Amino acid sequence: MATLQEIILEAKNNNNFIYRGCAFENYDLVPTLARKLKIDVSFDQYNIYSDVVKKAAERGYAEVGMNGLADGLSQHYGLSTSYLDWSYSVYVALYFAFTSYIKQFVDEKILDQDINLCKMYCLRDDFNKHKYCIYRLNKTLYDELKSQHSKLPLIVDDTDHTNERMESQKGLLSSIDSTRVNDKAKIQSSQIKILADWIQTNNPSDSLKHIDNKYLWNNETLLEKKTFKLPQSDRNYLQKCLKENGAISTKLFPDFEGVKKNIEFSEDYNILRDWEIAYQEAPLHSNFTATEDSSKMVNGNQNVINSRLNTDNLGEGEFFLFQ
Repeated sequence: MATLQEIILEAKNNNNFIYRGCAFENYDLVPTLARKLKIDVSFDQYNIYSDVVKKAAERGYAEVGMNGLADGLSQHYGLSTSYLDWSYSVYVALYFAFTSYIKQFVDEKILDQDINLCKMYCLRDDFNKHKYCIYRLNKTLYDELKSQHSKLPLIVDDTDHTNERMESQKGLLSSIDSTRVNDKAKIQSSQIKILADWIQTNNPSDSLKHIDNKYLWNNETLLEKKTFKLPQSDRNYLQKCLKENGAISTKLFPDFEGVKKNIEFSEDYNILRDWEIAYQEAPLHSNFTATEDSSKMVNGNQNVINSRLNTDNLGEGEFFLFQ
């Protein structure tokens, strides 16, 4: 398992990669539209669904005067498409991994839930030990692979600079050209697996080697999946990095949606603070928390909380403290 610091340092030392951040370690490279459909839907039917979305979106974007290509606009404005988002920036990928988890955690485990002291401890443990993942694709190596195999089924489209959100997020899109896939390919297969199977079938002298969490081509890493955690100290460091590198809601969504997301994430994070979940237990050598202090903590006694827990330093980050 990688650390946050290792992921960031590796990105600084090698600019050949593009990144995709995911809220859960088990997320695969499967687009939202494919995940919504039945597993036995053919690629032909999949294309029909995709075309319906695209044509409707093109009409709508023209009517409201939005700039940008329809596919990228649909992906960046929340429609279910046959595309996956990537970014040239590792910070953008980390932003989406972290913020997506915050929202889902609060929606599913906090709202309308009866939380007692025991459950609070369990939720804190879940939050601090949760596993995220980030994919990194060697774009330089992919371009070399594509130049050797002109009918490659994996397509990576570069940034549409007329799409304001895509430009702000340094975004790219990956998709599968269904006219080039093998007969046995499934829409809910990972995009990288579809690519590997195609190469094996159509170019037996060539191959993508799958070793652990990597796909290698010519003994170089084409794609790698890294799993990581964000304990409290790393969350503090991440928020500092995101702010310094412009990977915050109001920069990545340069419209009202960015303001809305900033406020919502701040609300959710403060909820996690109020429930003593966005904390890390004090080191074992510190004084143990007495039973009466635990009761005071769950009831929001800030003096006891500060003396017994290491609290997130959020004042300079996106997930600001409410005053």
